[in-house]
Amino acid sequence: MDGVRFGVLGPLLVTHEGRDVRIPAGQPQQVLVLLLLHTGQTVSVDHLMSVLWDGDPPASARKAVQVHVSQLRRALRGLPGVSLEWSRQGYRLNVPQRSLDLRLFRDTKDPDEALGYWRGPALAELTTNTQLANQLEEERLAAVERRADKAIRDGRHHEIIGELTGYVAQHPTRERLRGALMVALHRSGRQADALRTYDEGRRRLAEELGLDPGQELQDLHAAILQGDVPAVPRELPARPDPFVGRRAEVELITGSAEAVIAVHGPGGQGKSALATAAAHAMAERFPDGQLYADLHGATPGRSPLSPAEVIRRFLRALGTPPLAVPTDVSEAAALYRSTLARRKVLVLLDNAVDAAQVGPLLPGEPGSTVLITSRRMLATLSARHVRLDPLPEADALRLLGDDSEAAKQVARACDHLPLALTIAAARLRSRPDWTTGTLARRLADRRHRLDELDFDDLGVRSSFQLGFEGLDAGATRAFVLLCCLNVPSVGEPVVRALLGQDDVDRALDPLVDARLVEPCGPERYRVHDLLRLFGAEHVNEEKQEALTRALTHYRSTLAAALKKLRPHAYGALTYSATKQDIDEPLRWLTDEAENLLAAARSTVASAALAEHGLAIAHMLYPHLFKQDRVADLVELGQIADQAARTVGTSAALQTALLVRSAANRRTGAFEIALAQLEEVLEARADDPFGQGRALSGIGTIQRELGELERAESTLARAIELTSEHGPAGAQRVPLSALAQVHQVAGRYQQALDAAVLSLKLAREHEDEAGTAYALASRGQALFKLGRLTEAEASLSECIELCRLTGEHNDEWQALLCRAEVLLAAGKPGQATVDAERCLEITAARGDRYGEGVAHLVLARTGGEKHADRAAELLGPPGLRRDNLLDSLIG
Repeated sequence: MDGVRFGVLGPLLVTHEGRDVRIPAGQPQQVLVLLLLHTGQTVSVDHLMSVLWDGDPPASARKAVQVHVSQLRRALRGLPGVSLEWSRQGYRLNVPQRSLDLRLFRDTKDPDEALGYWRGPALAELTTNTQLANQLEEERLAAVERRADKAIRDGRHHEIIGELTGYVAQHPTRERLRGALMVALHRSGRQADALRTYDEGRRRLAEELGLDPGQELQDLHAAILQGDVPAVPRELPARPDPFVGRRAEVELITGSAEAVIAVHGPGGQGKSALATAAAHAMAERFPDGQLYADLHGATPGRSPLSPAEVIRRFLRALGTPPLAVPTDVSEAAALYRSTLARRKVLVLLDNAVDAAQVGPLLPGEPGSTVLITSRRMLATLSARHVRLDPLPEADALRLLGDDSEAAKQVARACDHLPLALTIAAARLRSRPDWTTGTLARRLADRRHRLDELDFDDLGVRSSFQLGFEGLDAGATRAFVLLCCLNVPSVGEPVVRALLGQDDVDRALDPLVDARLVEPCGPERYRVHDLLRLFGAEHVNEEKQEALTRALTHYRSTLAAALKKLRPHAYGALTYSATKQDIDEPLRWLTDEAENLLAAARSTVASAALAEHGLAIAHMLYPHLFKQDRVADLVELGQIADQAARTVGTSAALQTALLVRSAANRRTGAFEIALAQLEEVLEARADDPFGQGRALSGIGTIQRELGELERAESTLARAIELTSEHGPAGAQRVPLSALAQVHQVAGRYQQALDAAVLSLKLAREHEDEAGTAYALASRGQALFKLGRLTEAEASLSECIELCRLTGEHNDEWQALLCRAEVLLAAGKPGQATVDAERCLEITAARGDRYGEGVAHLVLARTGGEKHADRAAELLGPPGLRRDNLLDSLIG
C-alpha cells in the first residue's frame, strides 16, 4: 500500500511509502494504539491514564502523557494527512482515509478480504488492559463465521473443515462455529463426524457453562440425523461476456417487487444473457441460493423439459436426499414448495415453452423470486412482463466494438439483433485479415446474409427455425407469404389479399405469439429483415399467385386514392376499372408510401409481376413529387426503368420515362427531364391525348428553363390536344401551366384568364388538387394586378386545399405568395406568420431555395437578421431556383 499505513490488527505498524516509521517503545506506542482505536475522535487524558496504568494512575501520569504525545508528534511529523491535535477535552489523531487496517476491516463486506487485514493478535501493546483486545477478537471471530458460511454457500465445504476444526478447538463453546463445522462435515459425506462434533459441543457446554446447546444447533443436529440439511445451491451460469446495454431492462428486473418476472422476445434478442446478468446483479438478496434450469423450450434437437424433471432436480439441489424425492409429480411439487417456504431463493427458468411448463415451478409463499425467459409472452402468469426488442444503434456498435460507418452498416444488416451482432463480432475476431467494411459488403448480399451469420455453434437461421417449427400449417403458410411480399409493414386488408382469405386472425395470432410477426399499429404488422430473409427461403407453390393478389390490391387501392386526390393523374385515369372507395386517401397514401415503394421494388426481376410494379410506380410518383421525397422519387425512377425493361414493351418504357423525368425535374436536371419527355412525345405519334399530356410536362420544364415563348407555344398545343382527344376537362392541367408561363412573362391578365378557365374546369370535375393549382395561379395574377383582397382570398383557399390533399410543396409556395400579398396590403404581422410557417416547412425538408426565399420575405417584414441568412442561402452559384416564385417576390 502506498502512502501512510497504520496497523493495530497485530503488532503496531506504522509505515510511509513502504518504510517503517519508528515509534518509541513502551507507553508511547500504547498511547498511539489508543488514539488509533478512536481516529478522528477526541480521547480524554483521563481515559489514556486509566488504560495506561490499569485504573490507578500515579500523580505524574498527566505529565507523562504529555511527554508521550510530544514524542509521537515528533515521530509522526511529515507524514501526509496525519495530525495530532490537542484541545481542552483531550487529544485527537487524524489519519488519511483507508490508511488504518481496523477501519478497512470493519468497512469491507467480503469476509475473506476483511480477514486479510489481520496479522496476528490485536493490541498486543496494551499489556495491562485486555478488554479492548477481546472486543476486536470477537469481531474477528464473527468475520471467520461469515467466511465459513460463505464458503459453505459457495460449495467449498471441503476447504474449510481443517480451519473450522482448529477454531472449534480454540473456542469450544462458540455454537455458530461448531454448527458451520457440522454442516461442512455433513456435506462432505462425514455424517458420523458431524454428529460427533455436536455431541462434543453439548458435553463442553454442560461441563463449562451448565447449558444445553441453543435451539439452532439442536435443529441442525436433528436435520443431520434425518439427512435433511438445507443446501445452498449456486447454480447460475457464468456472467455473460460481453454484455452490452439493456440497462433499463436490468433495472426493471432488479428493481421489481414482483415474485415472478417474465422476459419474452423472439430468438436472438439476448433474453438468456439479460436474465443471467440480472440474476447475478440481484443474487446477494437471496442468501438461501440460486437455482437454474434450461427448460429447452428453444433448443435444437431437444424436447422441452417436463416440470416434474425440473422439480426433482431442484429438490436434490436444495438438499433433499435422492431417495426422499417423491416419484409422484404432485407430491414432488408440494415438497418443492414446502422446501422453498421461508427461504429466499432466486430461481432462473431459461427458455420456457409456455406457462404450463413453469406453473408447477413457482413458489407457494413470498420470499423467493422466479425469473423466466421465453419466446412467447406467458400472458396467463401473474408476473412483471418485460418485452425485449433489438438493441439501440449505440449499444449494437458497442457490441461490435466499432463505431465506424461500416459498423453501422453491419448493425443494420444484423437488425440490431444481439445474436446476429455477437456472430458478426466473432467472425471479425476470427478473420484478422477482414475489416469491418469487408463484413459489411458480405452482409449486403441479402441472398447469403443468413449464411454469413453462422459461426461455430451459433446461427441466426437455426435460432429462427425453432420458432418456425412449432407453427401449424396455416400459420406457416402465412409467415412464408408475408416474408415473400417483402414490405416494411402490412395492414390486414393486404394480408387478406395476400392469403386469399377474410379471416386472417387465426393465421396471424400464432405468428404474433411466437414473435415472428410484430404488431406495429392497429391491424398492422411487420416482420424484421432477418426473419423475412429466413421466411422467404422456404418454398411455397402459391407464392406467385399470392403476390399477384397483394400487388393487385395495392394497385386498386392506390388508384382509388388517386381518383379522389388527383383525378387528372394519368395513372389513376388508366386504372379506372377499380370500384374500390377509400375514405382518407391522403392518410392511406402517407402510411403506405414506403410499402408501395418496397412492393414495386420486389417485382422488377419477375416477368409475371413487373407490370404491377411499373403501374404502382406510375401512380405513386406524383405523390412523392409533391411531398418532396426526392430520394424515394429517384429510386422509384430506377424501379420503373428496371420493371419496364423486364416487361419489354414500348408502352412500358414510355411509362418509365415519365417517372424518371419527374425524378430528374425534382433534382434540377431539367435538360435530362426534357429529353425524356420528348422521347415519350415521339413514341406517342399515334396517340394525340398522350401527346397532349407529354406536351404539358414539356411546357412546364421549358418555363422552368426560362424558355417562355417555346413554353407558351408548347402548352397551347397541349391544350388543343387534350381538349379534342382527352376526357372532358382534361385541358385544365396545361391551362394552369400556361397561366404560370404568362405570370413569369409579366402578362398578368392573360395569366388570370388561363387560371380562371382552369379553375372552372377543376371545380366542375371535383378535382381538389387541380383546383388548388388553379387557385394559386389566379391568386398570383391578381396580386400582380393589384387586386390584393381577391388575391388573398384565392391563396387562402388554395392553402386549405393543399393541406387537405397533402401538397406540402404547393402549400409553402402559396404561403410565400400570400405573405407577399399581406405585405403589400400593409399587414406585416400576418405576413410574418405565413413566412415563418413557410420557413418551417422548407427547413424540415432541407429545401435551400425555399428557406432562402422565406428568409427574404421575413427580412422585408422587419427581421433584419433574416437578410444575411437569405443572402447566404440564395447566393451560391448553381442553386436551383424557381423563376415563378422569383417573379413574385422580386
